[in-house]
Amino acid sequence: MTGLRKRVAVLYAPGTNCEEETMAAIRLAGGNPQLLFMTDILRGRVRITDCDCFCVAGGFSGGDHIATGILVATLLADHFRRLAEAKIPTCGICNGFQILDRARLFTDGVTLTRNDSEVFCSMPVKHRVEKFPCVWTKGLEGKILTFPSAHGYGKVVGEGKPNVVLTYESESPNGGQIAGICSDNGLIFGLMDHPERHYDNQDGLEIFRNGIKAA
Repeated sequence: MTGLRKRVAVLYAPGTNCEEETMAAIRLAGGNPQLLFMTDILRGRVRITDCDCFCVAGGFSGGDHIATGILVATLLADHFRRLAEAKIPTCGICNGFQILDRARLFTDGVTLTRNDSEVFCSMPVKHRVEKFPCVWTKGLEGKILTFPSAHGYGKVVGEGKPNVVLTYESESPNGGQIAGICSDNGLIFGLMDHPERHYDNQDGLEIFRNGIKAA
């Protein structure tokens, strides 16, 4: 039965630390998660497009020593573009969102900056699903989804106008209003908070089920 499930690649890069929860959530959502090592992509052992769906899990890629997400985004920029060209549903969670943003898979002129509090914030957060044709949130428009934040650089800023998919319904962990954005075609989704925590959180599973269904 597992072999019939859609393959969801979960990227593992140095500093990733949310891959286990992400894979568990994908499994509960009906997908077949497969851990994909960044080094295998770079060495040509695997193609990033050899999957039905793709997820960049959270963590602290490269230790965030240079800037959040920039190292992985730079190394895999061309590969990420192939995902977009192949129209493979893709999501980036927390540091994964920072990576996809650094790789310029969203609206130009948008970036993620330090929380207004200037500290790492971990707390349960309520999110309102906004109206936008994003495959990851299809059918959830207007609903309030709850899952936790865990970030220090999560405020969406810039002169660009992103396609907003999630907004904070109550208290914002970073001082901004935007919690998630999407590419113009609705396939690439970036969210700052963690739908995979806890991995059996039904609100989070709704997001993963949608992505898998769209693949």
